[in-house]
Amino acid sequence: MKVLITGANGQLATDLIKTAPKEVELIPLTRKELDITKKEQVENILKQYKPDVVINTAAFHKTDLCEEEVKKTFEVNTFAVKYFVDYCGEQDIIFLHIITDYVFDGRKGEIKEPYNEDDIPNPINIYGLSKYAGELIIKNYLQKFYILRVASLYGKAGASGKGGNFVYTILKKAKAKEPLRVVDDIIMSPTYTYDLAQEIWRILKESMPYGIYHVTNFGYCSWYEFAKKILEFAKLETDLKPVSHKEYKTKAKRPLWSPLCSKKGIKLRPWEEGLKAFLEEIMKK
Repeated sequence: MKVLITGANGQLATDLIKTAPKEVELIPLTRKELDITKKEQVENILKQYKPDVVINTAAFHKTDLCEEEVKKTFEVNTFAVKYFVDYCGEQDIIFLHIITDYVFDGRKGEIKEPYNEDDIPNPINIYGLSKYAGELIIKNYLQKFYILRVASLYGKAGASGKGGNFVYTILKKAKAKEPLRVVDDIIMSPTYTYDLAQEIWRILKESMPYGIYHVTNFGYCSWYEFAKKILEFAKLETDLKPVSHKEYKTKAKRPLWSPLCSKKGIKLRPWEEGLKAFLEEIMKK
């Protein structure tokens, strides 16, 4: 199986490369090697390498900046998806695309139930809208596809373009003894990219039915609870206090409740175990 991966220097792609089965022939491409917003470049690269599967991890995901740079957001998260979809459909290539929990509006928090694959998206920011538009294109134009909705990713490589990730930020500030004020009223499913990567390979190897899957570490928490557990596992102490999201003015609205769960047999280890494994990995001497 020949697999082309976009966004190859991102934290998910890095773990996909690390965990790839031996029988997989990898074609990892960075943005310098493939600008997915250029249709001709996408077609030429796919013609050149002739992959069996394309895993698209590339995205414009700076949520607040997306509100200002709407054109760029849709070019990367929507139009580029159509370029892949057109060619993959013609050449019978499987397309696996990464989507976000931000396709949901958070209203399911009223009944305190995680979102499953059957729940209807209703994005409340430009980033979520652009990703959902890409999702609709895939569903309506392709037969051989996997849409993976994921959430609150962190991995060893850090998020390209974001300057690390939440875990690294908490560790850095805690080591500097900086006071931490973290929101406790936004609930999500923090997910270790190493666990996500392994599940992606399982989905492909087992040829699971095409469609939409929610793939996150099991369970959910607030960002404050997540930060508290980071400090606990890392054996660090600093002044940590919970605050309301209202204390942080942001350009983009965020769903206050976006935990994900799967009805399709996807079950990664609990988020606490994933976090502990990640911290052990990055703290190795």
